[in-house]
Amino acid sequence: TTSRSRRSMAASTRFDPIIPLTGDDFEHVYEPAEDSFLFMDALGKDLAALRDLDPSLVVELGCGSGIVSAYLAKQLPGPSFLAVDINPHALRASQRTFEANQVSVELVQTDLMMGLPRLKGKVDVLLFNPPYVPTPKEEMTSSLISMSWAGGDKGREVTDRLLERVEEYLSDRGRLYLVALDSNDPQGISRWMHTKGLKTRVVMKRQAGIERLMILCVQREL
Repeated sequence: TTSRSRRSMAASTRFDPIIPLTGDDFEHVYEPAEDSFLFMDALGKDLAALRDLDPSLVVELGCGSGIVSAYLAKQLPGPSFLAVDINPHALRASQRTFEANQVSVELVQTDLMMGLPRLKGKVDVLLFNPPYVPTPKEEMTSSLISMSWAGGDKGREVTDRLLERVEEYLSDRGRLYLVALDSNDPQGISRWMHTKGLKTRVVMKRQAGIERLMILCVQREL
Protein backbone atom coordinates (compact mmCIF):
# COMPACT_ATOMS: atom_id res chain seq x y z
CA THR A 1 0.00 0.00 0.00
CA THR A 2 1.44 3.40 -0.94
CA SER A 3 1.63 6.26 1.56
CA ARG A 4 -0.83 8.19 -0.62
CA SER A 5 -3.40 5.36 -0.54
CA ARG A 6 -2.91 4.96 3.21
CA ARG A 7 -3.66 8.67 3.62
CA SER A 8 -6.73 8.27 1.40
CA MET A 9 -7.96 5.33 3.49
CA ALA A 10 -7.44 7.34 6.69
CA ALA A 11 -9.26 10.31 5.23
CA SER A 12 -12.20 8.13 4.15
CA THR A 13 -12.83 7.07 7.75
CA ARG A 14 -12.21 10.48 9.35
CA PHE A 15 -14.58 13.40 9.56
CA ASP A 16 -12.64 16.22 7.89
CA PRO A 17 -13.70 19.68 9.06
CA ILE A 18 -14.59 22.33 6.52
CA ILE A 19 -11.64 24.70 6.06
CA PRO A 20 -13.06 28.00 4.74
CA LEU A 21 -9.62 29.56 4.36
CA THR A 22 -7.62 30.70 1.33
CA GLY A 23 -4.02 31.15 0.27
CA ASP A 24 -4.15 34.70 1.61
CA ASP A 25 -4.90 33.34 5.10
CA PHE A 26 -2.01 30.91 4.89
CA GLU A 27 0.42 33.78 4.35
CA HIS A 28 0.05 34.37 8.10
CA VAL A 29 -1.52 31.17 9.50
CA TYR A 30 -0.16 27.60 9.54
CA GLU A 31 -1.82 25.63 6.75
CA PRO A 32 -3.17 22.20 7.78
CA ALA A 33 -0.58 19.58 6.82
CA GLU A 34 0.52 16.02 7.63
CA ASP A 35 0.85 16.83 11.34
CA SER A 36 -2.69 18.27 11.49
CA PHE A 37 -4.19 15.17 9.87
CA LEU A 38 -2.13 12.82 12.03
CA PHE A 39 -3.39 14.74 15.08
CA MET A 40 -7.02 14.23 14.03
CA ASP A 41 -6.42 10.56 13.26
CA ALA A 42 -4.84 10.04 16.71
CA LEU A 43 -7.74 11.77 18.45
CA GLY A 44 -10.10 9.60 16.42
CA LYS A 45 -8.22 6.51 17.59
CA ASP A 46 -8.62 7.65 21.22
CA LEU A 47 -12.20 8.87 20.78
CA ALA A 48 -13.84 6.08 22.81
CA ALA A 49 -11.46 6.76 25.72
CA LEU A 50 -12.12 10.49 25.43
CA ARG A 51 -15.87 9.92 25.55
CA ASP A 52 -15.43 7.69 28.62
CA LEU A 53 -13.38 10.49 30.18
CA ASP A 54 -16.44 12.75 29.80
CA PRO A 55 -14.31 15.93 29.84
CA SER A 56 -15.64 19.28 31.03
CA LEU A 57 -12.93 21.44 29.44
CA VAL A 58 -10.85 20.97 26.27
CA VAL A 59 -8.10 23.51 25.50
CA GLU A 60 -6.04 23.79 22.32
CA LEU A 61 -2.82 25.80 22.38
CA GLY A 62 -1.59 27.26 19.10
CA CYS A 63 -4.87 26.59 17.33
CA GLY A 64 -3.74 27.99 13.95
CA SER A 65 -6.49 27.33 11.40
CA GLY A 66 -8.75 25.82 14.09
CA ILE A 67 -9.07 22.50 12.26
CA VAL A 68 -8.15 20.25 15.21
CA SER A 69 -10.51 21.89 17.70
CA ALA A 70 -13.26 21.92 15.06
CA TYR A 71 -12.73 18.20 14.49
CA LEU A 72 -12.83 17.27 18.18
CA ALA A 73 -15.72 19.61 19.04
CA LYS A 74 -17.76 17.92 16.31
CA GLN A 75 -16.85 14.42 17.53
CA LEU A 76 -17.04 15.16 21.25
CA PRO A 77 -20.07 17.35 22.02
CA GLY A 78 -20.52 18.33 25.66
CA PRO A 79 -17.33 19.90 27.01
CA SER A 80 -16.46 23.58 26.83
CA PHE A 81 -13.78 24.26 24.21
CA LEU A 82 -11.15 26.99 24.41
CA ALA A 83 -8.63 27.72 21.63
CA VAL A 84 -5.54 29.87 22.21
CA ASP A 85 -3.05 31.45 19.82
CA ILE A 86 -0.60 34.34 20.04
CA ASN A 87 -1.22 35.14 16.36
CA PRO A 88 -4.26 37.39 15.77
CA HIS A 89 -4.56 36.13 12.18
CA ALA A 90 -4.89 32.59 13.54
CA LEU A 91 -7.72 33.61 15.84
CA ARG A 92 -9.64 35.19 12.98
CA ALA A 93 -9.03 32.14 10.79
CA SER A 94 -10.10 29.78 13.59
CA GLN A 95 -13.29 31.75 14.17
CA ARG A 96 -14.24 31.28 10.52
CA THR A 97 -13.41 27.56 10.72
CA PHE A 98 -15.57 27.16 13.83
CA GLU A 99 -18.47 28.99 12.22
CA ALA A 100 -18.20 26.91 9.04
CA ASN A 101 -18.31 23.72 11.11
CA GLN A 102 -21.05 25.02 13.44
CA VAL A 103 -19.09 24.44 16.65
CA SER A 104 -18.80 26.72 19.66
CA VAL A 105 -15.20 27.40 20.77
CA GLU A 106 -14.04 30.33 22.89
CA LEU A 107 -10.97 32.10 21.50
CA VAL A 108 -8.21 33.79 23.50
CA GLN A 109 -5.12 35.61 22.22
CA THR A 110 -2.20 34.85 24.49
CA ASP A 111 1.14 33.04 24.68
CA LEU A 112 0.49 29.46 25.83
CA MET A 113 -1.28 29.71 29.22
CA MET A 114 -0.24 33.29 30.03
CA GLY A 115 -2.98 35.20 31.81
CA LEU A 116 -5.13 32.08 32.26
CA PRO A 117 -4.68 31.11 35.93
CA ARG A 118 -8.39 30.23 36.00
CA LEU A 119 -7.49 27.08 34.04
CA LYS A 120 -5.14 25.66 36.68
CA GLY A 121 -6.22 22.13 37.61
CA LYS A 122 -9.23 22.31 35.29
CA VAL A 123 -8.07 21.13 31.84
CA ASP A 124 -9.29 17.61 31.05
CA VAL A 125 -7.94 17.50 27.48
CA LEU A 126 -5.05 19.72 26.37
CA LEU A 127 -4.11 19.76 22.67
CA PHE A 128 -0.83 21.17 21.36
CA ASN A 129 0.75 21.05 17.92
CA PRO A 130 3.80 23.15 18.84
CA PRO A 131 6.49 24.69 16.67
CA TYR A 132 8.62 21.52 16.68
CA VAL A 133 11.13 21.98 13.84
CA PRO A 134 14.73 22.36 15.12
CA THR A 135 15.92 25.83 14.02
CA PRO A 136 18.28 28.61 15.06
CA LYS A 137 16.75 30.58 17.93
CA GLU A 138 16.38 33.79 15.91
CA GLU A 139 14.10 32.02 13.42
CA MET A 140 11.52 31.45 16.17
CA THR A 141 10.41 35.08 16.15
CA SER A 142 11.34 36.19 12.62
CA SER A 143 7.65 36.33 11.54
CA LEU A 144 4.18 35.29 12.70
CA ILE A 145 4.19 32.31 10.34
CA SER A 146 7.66 31.14 11.44
CA MET A 147 6.42 31.16 15.04
CA SER A 148 4.06 28.34 14.05
CA TRP A 149 6.85 25.90 13.10
CA ALA A 150 10.29 27.15 14.26
CA GLY A 151 11.08 25.36 17.52
CA GLY A 152 14.62 26.48 18.32
CA ASP A 153 17.09 24.08 19.93
CA LYS A 154 16.00 20.45 19.32
CA GLY A 155 12.64 21.92 18.26
CA ARG A 156 11.74 21.87 21.95
CA GLU A 157 11.92 25.46 23.21
CA VAL A 158 8.18 26.22 23.11
CA THR A 159 7.17 22.65 23.96
CA ASP A 160 9.37 22.70 27.06
CA ARG A 161 7.81 25.95 28.28
CA LEU A 162 4.50 24.12 28.44
CA LEU A 163 5.90 20.85 29.80
CA GLU A 164 7.61 22.68 32.67
CA ARG A 165 4.15 23.50 34.09
CA VAL A 166 1.77 21.07 32.41
CA GLU A 167 0.88 19.30 35.66
CA GLU A 168 -0.40 22.60 37.10
CA TYR A 169 -3.07 22.87 34.41
CA LEU A 170 -4.21 19.28 33.96
CA SER A 171 -7.16 18.13 36.05
CA ASP A 172 -6.83 14.95 38.14
CA ARG A 173 -7.90 12.94 35.08
CA GLY A 174 -6.45 15.34 32.52
CA ARG A 175 -4.32 14.42 29.53
CA LEU A 176 -2.14 16.28 27.02
CA TYR A 177 -1.97 15.31 23.35
CA LEU A 178 1.27 16.63 21.85
CA VAL A 179 2.75 16.54 18.34
CA ALA A 180 6.47 15.65 18.27
CA LEU A 181 9.25 14.51 15.97
CA ASP A 182 11.89 11.86 16.63
CA SER A 183 14.42 14.72 16.71
CA ASN A 184 12.51 16.29 19.64
CA ASP A 185 13.73 13.36 21.83
CA PRO A 186 10.33 11.91 22.82
CA GLN A 187 12.07 9.39 25.10
CA GLY A 188 13.57 12.32 27.00
CA ILE A 189 10.12 13.90 27.25
CA SER A 190 8.76 10.63 28.67
CA ARG A 191 11.53 10.43 31.28
CA TRP A 192 10.96 14.06 32.28
CA MET A 193 7.21 13.60 32.60
CA HIS A 194 7.76 10.49 34.75
CA THR A 195 9.56 12.69 37.31
CA LYS A 196 6.32 14.71 37.54
CA GLY A 197 4.15 11.63 38.11
CA LEU A 198 2.96 11.65 34.51
CA LYS A 199 3.09 8.74 32.07
CA THR A 200 3.64 9.13 28.32
CA ARG A 201 2.53 6.88 25.48
CA VAL A 202 2.71 7.14 21.71
CA VAL A 203 -0.82 7.22 20.28
CA MET A 204 0.15 7.19 16.60
CA LYS A 205 3.21 7.61 14.34
CA ARG A 206 3.59 8.51 10.68
CA GLN A 207 6.52 9.04 8.36
CA ALA A 208 6.62 12.55 6.86
CA GLY A 209 9.52 12.90 4.45
CA ILE A 210 12.77 12.20 6.28
CA GLU A 211 11.18 12.75 9.71
CA ARG A 212 8.81 10.63 11.75
CA LEU A 213 5.87 12.47 13.29
CA MET A 214 4.09 11.20 16.37
CA ILE A 215 1.30 12.09 18.75
CA LEU A 216 2.18 11.66 22.43
CA CYS A 217 -0.38 11.41 25.20
CA VAL A 218 0.79 12.57 28.63
CA GLN A 219 -1.43 11.89 31.64
CA ARG A 220 -1.29 11.35 35.36
CA GLU A 221 -0.14 7.97 36.63
CA LEU A 222 -3.16 6.66 38.52
